[in-house]
Amino acid sequence: MKQGEQHPIAAGVTALVAVAVGVGLIVGIGMFVGVNLMGLGGGGAAGDQATDPDAGASLYAPPPKPTKTATGPAITLNASPTSTPEKQGASVSTSPSASKTVAARPVKKEITLQAGTVAAKPMERIDLSGIYPGGEGAILRLERNDGQGWEDFGIPDIPVRGEQFSTVIQSGRVGKHEFRVRDVDTGTYSNPVTVTIG
Repeated sequence: MKQGEQHPIAAGVTALVAVAVGVGLIVGIGMFVGVNLMGLGGGGAAGDQATDPDAGASLYAPPPKPTKTATGPAITLNASPTSTPEKQGASVSTSPSASKTVAARPVKKEITLQAGTVAAKPMERIDLSGIYPGGEGAILRLERNDGQGWEDFGIPDIPVRGEQFSTVIQSGRVGKHEFRVRDVDTGTYSNPVTVTIG
């Protein structure tokens, strides 16, 4: 090897390092330009917010102002019987809106039952379904009346999910049958539906 010539391994390592640095610079510059073009860089937005702190605000709330009360509140919520305005010496408003209280009405739980068919052959599939507003989680029992009084039909109890319920039955007993469901906890009955089998 002549003096001044580099060893081949050292020359190869130097070339690899030079290529790696060049590729790294190109990738870094490309990412910097791409981030700024896509608006992901926070430089401009941070500068704007530094000069105008409300530039990014999307909700405006007016400053609070004290309310004027003459003789007390017009509506009293959750008032106890021991602290009525008469006992406190306050004047009582006689306007209908202030003197009348509206009690929240409970949801009337009515079970609505419907049959998928009104006539079926013996052992043919009969779909029964319905809705039970306010009856989420209730357990219903199917009953049948074939002219001799209501009796349990003998299938597993039906759960109410999403205020709805459904089941499938089969019967080989020929004749006119009425079906209804009963809430096993409250005793509430649905409307009866009639299916003729035969």
